[in-house]
Amino acid sequence: MKHCPNPECRGLKKFRIISEYEDAVEVCADCGADLVPGPAPQVPDKDPLAPSPDPDLELATLVVTRNESELLVLQSLLEAAGIPYLCRGEQIQDLFGFGRLVAVNPITGPVEVQVPATDLPAAQRILAEREENHD
Repeated sequence: MKHCPNPECRGLKKFRIISEYEDAVEVCADCGADLVPGPAPQVPDKDPLAPSPDPDLELATLVVTRNESELLVLQSLLEAAGIPYLCRGEQIQDLFGFGRLVAVNPITGPVEVQVPATDLPAAQRILAEREENHD
């Protein structure tokens, strides 16, 4: 067994697990790093530097999308701006056997991108700038 040693691996950042692979695999599918032998170490349940979640945080819907490409671009823009977000419904897109064969799972519906209400104006400006530059 091998695992990805890259602390900046996209898989680790997104899912909070270190990817493990069979011995025949040489590079991480998420980040392209060379794999190292041995099982993956445990990831702490909580990053000691990460802020504690606020259970009273008010979220506002930024956009509802059925387009996975648009969702990935939007996530990238929000991350670059340092705006936290939640993609409600993203994890259930592969439910019921449809997977990613269609733009969005017709049973579960579109993905709703939410941001803290205080960050909504900044997130909307980012979307507007993207639309202006994309035309």
